[in-house]
Amino acid sequence: MGSSTTRQSANNVGSVILATRVALVGCALALVFLPLPAQLVESVYARRLYPLIRQVVTAVTMHVDVALFDLLLVGGVVALSGWWALRVLRVPRGRRVRELARVAGLTVVLASVLYLTFLAIWGLNYRREALATRLGYADTRVTTPEVETLAQSAIRQLNRAYDESEHATWPQLSDLPNSLGPAFERTQRQLGVSPVMSGLVPQRSLLTPYFRRAGIDGMVDPFFLQVLVNDGVLPFERPFVTAHEWAHVAGFAHEAEANFVAWLTCLEGDERMRYAGWSFLVPRLVAALPPDTQRRLWETVRPGPLADFAAVRARLSRTIPVVRRTARRLNDRYLRANRVASGVASYGEVLQLAVGTDLGRQQWPDEPDGK
Repeated sequence: MGSSTTRQSANNVGSVILATRVALVGCALALVFLPLPAQLVESVYARRLYPLIRQVVTAVTMHVDVALFDLLLVGGVVALSGWWALRVLRVPRGRRVRELARVAGLTVVLASVLYLTFLAIWGLNYRREALATRLGYADTRVTTPEVETLAQSAIRQLNRAYDESEHATWPQLSDLPNSLGPAFERTQRQLGVSPVMSGLVPQRSLLTPYFRRAGIDGMVDPFFLQVLVNDGVLPFERPFVTAHEWAHVAGFAHEAEANFVAWLTCLEGDERMRYAGWSFLVPRLVAALPPDTQRRLWETVRPGPLADFAAVRARLSRTIPVVRRTARRLNDRYLRANRVASGVASYGEVLQLAVGTDLGRQQWPDEPDGK
């Protein structure tokens, strides 16, 4: 009787465990393939749950001086490899295929848990309402003549900001929370982020050598919400790159939106920060225009900014092409898997926000009629 009861209890526990594993995998698959209403994600997750999650996570990780993503990545790879080896090698040869299947199934469950954790901590921000919708974007504004007009204005601002910041000292990455953080907080208030977050100190990652060879400027750790920045970026690039990653932590997962928030943040700062913002946007505005117009506009850029653009090209020329192409393909697949239909092309969609929204156009002080 006792033995039968014990076996029944063990079977019940096994059934519960199996059902839990199936539920986890099923939930993960459902969230991969089934769409969630953007309004629901915006109202429940982005505006209510995520700010609480962000506050709790960053309250802890902001006091940690190492990149926790490195520990997760390295520790995860080592632990998973060791676990696979131990599980398979400890059984007789004739049972290893069955054990491999069991370990593979458990790995799928583990991957499902990791994916659900990613979505809960940060990843669902990819599915919130588009910032363009919230800012009243109008595609009728994004025309070639308008982009050219705004590019001319941008170049004037770029030249002016360079003159004002030419002899200034650029902040180190660790200084940016103080020098750019208040501007980031003002920008968040403009965009309705509540509560606003303070700027985070960028961390140097073990991935930095890879970042340099792949041409990656930075990333956000989606599990611990730390900001990782390639310390090889040039001094005048640091503010924009860091503000871009801060924007991700604030909940703007889409790359174009993070670029837009970073641009607004830089323009809210001092002359050095404004130069960083304009030096990001000018090449992208000019590149969107016909070749003849591009040549004419580049002739209006002064030697100082031109030298800085040449320095950026030189930095990127030191990447390894095959590594850079591979990183781009991986990033493209990652973005598409997270409902960003345009993949890596989404980075350039910042122009739509800068040209097609009132908030974007308000940043162009040379527009006398406020079009």
